[in-house]
Amino acid sequence: MSTIREQIVSAAVLALTTDAPVGVPAPVRTRLDSPGADQLPALTVYQGTETVDPMRDAKTGTASRGPIVRRSVLLSVEVLTKAAAGDEPDKAADPMLAWATASLAAAGTFGGLANGPADELGTKFEYEQAETSFCRATQTFRVDYQSRADDAENLT
Repeated sequence: MSTIREQIVSAAVLALTTDAPVGVPAPVRTRLDSPGADQLPALTVYQGTETVDPMRDAKTGTASRGPIVRRSVLLSVEVLTKAAAGDEPDKAADPMLAWATASLAAAGTFGGLANGPADELGTKFEYEQAETSFCRATQTFRVDYQSRADDAENLT
């Protein structure tokens, strides 16, 4: 079995794969190398920071804070596009970013794993100018969920 966090990331990848419109590439999970110009556009999903919030104060005389903790994981959806004839690379990224927002919103609670739908926190645009000009747009989503304090593979 895998952690609730891993199941949520996998569900996000699946949501971005399901019924994707023409022009939106299949997402890759945690790409470690940059795709070449001939592999663009590219869509990558990966996890960032996870925070944990105990739901109770520790009982007197114990270090335990209770059996359940709230967790929040940041998911990044990265769109990498190149400039086309008469089209800026960030303009080419825009429909894919809109698709990602709609797709993750439609995923709801990721099959009951999350406490609610993913919250979009923002998008960062970065530009690389070389022989081929690129735009890297990274959307950040927060997904809140909970798990047992002593077992991240179980909800309760």
